[in-house]
Amino acid sequence: MTGIDTAAHAVERLFERHADEIYQYVRLTLGDAIEAEDLVQDIFLDALRSWPTFQGRSAERTWLWAIARYKLVDRLRQRVRRPMQPMVEMGGPRGTGLEDVATLVDLERSLQQLPTAQRQVFILRMVQDRPSSEAAELLGWSPVKVRVTLHRALKALESQMNGGITEQGSGTP
Repeated sequence: MTGIDTAAHAVERLFERHADEIYQYVRLTLGDAIEAEDLVQDIFLDALRSWPTFQGRSAERTWLWAIARYKLVDRLRQRVRRPMQPMVEMGGPRGTGLEDVATLVDLERSLQQLPTAQRQVFILRMVQDRPSSEAAELLGWSPVKVRVTLHRALKALESQMNGGITEQGSGTP
């Protein structure tokens, strides 16, 4: 087996294990299924190209997620915002129990209004059900930053989905 065959086999194994979760993360962050598919391909092509330099200082999965995160940040910097496609096409967020199509569309619309960091944390923690420690590792943050950012994201989503209605006693009539 040559080095190219070994790299291809290793990246194929990573693709089989992690492509779906990376796609979901990228899809919900970008709000565009086609752009997400393209980016996921780019992520795994970069992984294949970079495999010979992978030194095993971190887990393969962590290394792959670092590539995904950096590629996603680059894409967000470069892209012109396009209309999003409904989350319904991907079956909605797993485990949320949201079955109403209108609610799914409202949730995704609200999710797209969040700052990128809040959107990423929400996807990792609430959609993909990852523990704070794992989300922190994938984002290169501390677990405290993940928890604080998630709290802010949930408050912002709640406010957006309730039409910006403030609570009684908040000083607003």
